[in-house]
Parts: sequence; C-alpha cells; structure tokens
Amino acid sequence: MSKKSAASFFLIDELVTRVNAQLPADQQVTERTVRYYMSNNLIGKGLKISELPEQFSSTISQRGNQRYFTSDDCDVVVATRAALANGLTIEQLGGRPSSLKVEPLMMPVMYSRSFEVSEILNNYIVSDYVALPEIRDAWLLQLRSDLTLTGTGTRPSIDTVRDLQNFINQNFAPEKSNDAQDEYFDSDDAPSTRSLRIEIELVDIAAPFEGLLVNASNAEVTPGGGASGRIWEVCGVEELMPERPINRLPLKPGQVALTSAGRAESLGFTGVIHAFGPRWTSPVDKEALHKGKKQTPMHGEEKTLIRTWENILKMADEHGESRLAAPLISSGLFGYPFQDCAEVTFETLLETPTSVTHVHIRTVSRRSFDQLVEARNRVLRKLDIA
Repeated sequence: MSKKSAASFFLIDELVTRVNAQLPADQQVTERTVRYYMSNNLIGKGLKISELPEQFSSTISQRGNQRYFTSDDCDVVVATRAALANGLTIEQLGGRPSSLKVEPLMMPVMYSRSFEVSEILNNYIVSDYVALPEIRDAWLLQLRSDLTLTGTGTRPSIDTVRDLQNFINQNFAPEKSNDAQDEYFDSDDAPSTRSLRIEIELVDIAAPFEGLLVNASNAEVTPGGGASGRIWEVCGVEELMPERPINRLPLKPGQVALTSAGRAESLGFTGVIHAFGPRWTSPVDKEALHKGKKQTPMHGEEKTLIRTWENILKMADEHGESRLAAPLISSGLFGYPFQDCAEVTFETLLETPTSVTHVHIRTVSRRSFDQLVEARNRVLRKLDIA
C-alpha cells in the first residue's frame, strides 16, 4: 500500500493500532475484538478494492480478499469499546443477537466413582454469551461426582436415565473405595499438587454451582462484556460495586480481588474472584497459529497468566474454598491465543500447590469446548497424569 493510500485507507491491523492510540490501556482492542464487532454488525466489514476511489485502488498491490478501513471505522470501534466498557450490551448498541445455543452434553471424566443420580435442578441458563436477554429453562443431572449431564429444554425421561445408568455401569471403571479416594486426594489440609481436577463444561458461566465464581475482570473491577458482563448481571451491579477494593484499584495484570456473590448466592456461589489477566500484545505468527504451534509471548503474557491463576488459587485457599467455576481468562477480548492460553492455564492449575480440588472451566461455545477438552488431554499426557 502506498503512503498516499495509507493516509485514508488501512488494513485491519492498522485499524487496531489507530484505535488503541485513542483508548486507555484497560480498553485496548485486538484484531479478534474488531472482527467480533464486525460479526455483530457494529462496524462495517471494510471496503473492497473495487469500492475504493480510483486514485487509491490503482496504487494498492494487495488485491485478494483484503478489506480497507477508514478513519470513520476507527471512530466506530473507539465508541463501541467505550460503550461496552460502560456497561452497554451488543444488542443495546444495535448489534444482532447471537444464535449460540447450549445443548445437552455428557461431560468428560478423569477417573471414575460410584453411580449416584441426584435430583434434576430447576434453574436457568441463557443462550447468548454477550447480550443475554433470553432466559431458558435448564436442567442439571449429576450422575456422580465426576460426571454431569446438563442441557436446556426437555428434561431426560426416567427411561433415559436408566439407559445412562446401564451405559455407565458397562463402560466406566467401578467405584473407587473411600480408601482409594483418600489416596488420590491428600488426606491433610496442606496445599498439594496434582490432586486438582479440571472439568470442562458447555454451560452458562453463571449456571448454578457450589463454590467461588471467577470473573475475567478489567483493571477497575467494573462490568465488562462477554462472561464478565453476564457475571455482573447475575450477581447484581448494585450489590458488587460497593465491595470493590477502591484502595487497590486499578488492578495490575495478574492481580485479583474478592467480593461477595451478591444475588448469585441463591445459585450456590460463595463469592467472586475478580482476576485481571494479561492482554496479548505480542505479534501473532499466523502461519504457526494455523499449524497449531505455540506463539511466542514477547511481552511477558505467559508469566502474567501463570501469576493470575496462582493468585486465584491463593485467594481461594485463604477463604477456605475448594471449588471454582471460571471462564478461560484472557482468551476472549484480551486476545491471548486460545490453545496456548488453555495449556498454560491447565498446567498452572495442576502444578500449583493448593487446597482447591475442582476447577470448572465454562464456555457456551461448542467449538471452544472441544478445544478445551483437547488442550486438557494434551496437558494431562504431558504431565503424565492418568
């Protein structure tokens, strides 16, 4: 692209650079963020070569499928990011609602215990990750301590539950005795490693849970978008805002803060750990990304992500909580490459001394769910954990 054309038309990476020059540090965007806005019709998809004025299109060499953006597009992204940071939703900004739906799914397991069916819980779940106006009936079937069936809509019939029981009895290892269970989990209260179990759940971040809820927070611990927006919606802005640790704000990357769960206490949550994870600012090797190779964190993103999870576990230990429900911190609008983020997270969870025994990583994306399961299995093999 010539210098003349660059003055008025630029590619998406240049758009992101120009936008970030106008935004505060805690509202920076990534290419992924802008593409997300585009997919929700909040910003145009750019101009084709044929749509550019002749004096510009004749000097541009990148033809292919490239799109070119204007300063007006830059202003739209800045305004959108600021509006979302102030608590508005994608739909309130005129974006289209997502069509994501949560479907029934049997969760993966790491080891087996006895079969025990608990009651099906009547609670709610939602169908959209960012703008969540629609509440759906949902059910949760706890088959045993390490096997959960969740879904929306029609509940499983008694015959279906019996079929599941037969399937489990035929295909899963028999129950471990209490003695064997004690061997798996350290018997004393001292922090230990590798006794922690990671569950991957295709479920709303705020679905009922007994334990602490982890929020992928911004530096000011205020309502954000995505899973964070959902957490603030369910817990209650009026309930949580007065509990923010004003004397410690803004948080630095890797730091955490604790509040009550507000209205979400009725769903079983005992509190919320607000964790400010790292924002990915290093270059992304798209060829390596396509081949599934690890990206190089040039600005300390991996160390900060490790420190974030260490502080989350430390906070949980200090408050005597052994169960966490959390999103994959930094993998969304913060732009941390998804597979790398998952593997660093899982390795940190499994290698950090802690009394936490269960961490449930939650997502409403089936694609993300599959990737999380694969990443967890790779880490388990790498660390030689059965």
